Amino acid sequence: MRYLIIILFFFSCSSPNKYSLTGNIELEDNEKVFLVQMKDNRPLLIDSTSVKNGQFKFSDSIYFPEMHYLFFEKITGNIPFVLEPGNILIDIYKDSIRTSKISGTKSNQDWTDYLNETQIYTTELNNIQIEINQLLRTGDSILISDLEEQFTDVRGKLVDYEFLFMDDKKDSYISALILQRMIFERSIDFDKADSILNSFDKGLDNTNPYVSIRNIIDNYKLSNIESPTIGSFAPKFTGPGIDGEIISLEQTKSKYILIDFWASWCEPCRIENPVLTNLMKSYSNDDFIIMGVSLDISRDAWMKAIDVDDIGSWIHISNLEYFNGPIVKLYNIRGDIGIPSNFLINEERKIIAKDIKSDELEFILNSQLKNLN
Repeated sequence: MRYLIIILFFFSCSSPNKYSLTGNIELEDNEKVFLVQMKDNRPLLIDSTSVKNGQFKFSDSIYFPEMHYLFFEKITGNIPFVLEPGNILIDIYKDSIRTSKISGTKSNQDWTDYLNETQIYTTELNNIQIEINQLLRTGDSILISDLEEQFTDVRGKLVDYEFLFMDDKKDSYISALILQRMIFERSIDFDKADSILNSFDKGLDNTNPYVSIRNIIDNYKLSNIESPTIGSFAPKFTGPGIDGEIISLEQTKSKYILIDFWASWCEPCRIENPVLTNLMKSYSNDDFIIMGVSLDISRDAWMKAIDVDDIGSWIHISNLEYFNGPIVKLYNIRGDIGIPSNFLINEERKIIAKDIKSDELEFILNSQLKNLN
């Protein structure tokens, strides 16, 4: 009985991840079929097999639904479908490959329903676009304007349907694909996309489109947040040091830390750097230290500036990504505001001052450290 329980447990854990794909097609034996996935907009060959008696099969394990494609050795075009756990059946019509029938799993049924329901819109949009392209040769601006209005109207109906689809099928992989396309096309407000994404079923969290959308939205939020304010906790970060070592704010031990954003090409920064170094010499590292976050893109320029300005005693971090570095974005250091910019934080890692000059910094440190001693 104990062994039976173990066997049942094993199958209950592993079998839901298995997929079996069967394709029926009128091709000669031994003709090749290729299973392909797109990775970073490039085709990645997952597997291949051969036709035998008008049929081919693929089987393996997959944890989350993902869009895949079938390609054929002697047929132009491909068949998009969702590869996911379960038994998938595709009846392929070699003379009209895009009309092939896909069945057997939820995502593929959703995919079929979506294609069927939107065909009327996509066909009309294609026809209008063809007419517009033809009229562009004649320069008939009145007719072109009329067709553009029709295109916008039909496109709006398609989008309305897609929003209804996502609202009705919050657990559908196809909903995530639709939202991903909208994000890529910039045809949806990021806040609205975030709201829709948060409404999706948790089972979609690890799929490629969901992860892609989440990253885009999070980066958008990061780039549009307000700068950390006095009284708030300093956002935690890690970054590469001079020798590539990983340095973190959390592990930097000092009662007061000045996070200073600078660059070798910033003249005001370069003027202030030696002054800050001289000030830091007045205190022990246990009391005060400077953490310089450089916006340089050239390591050589960064290293030379550290040497020339004699700021080697600072803790140095840089992703060498100009205003695109993750720490720079985290603290909302923007090109329209510029640098130098700094944040003084205390033992609690709260921000107690920002964008201060050396004389003001010295006054704050002396008064604060005197109260501590």
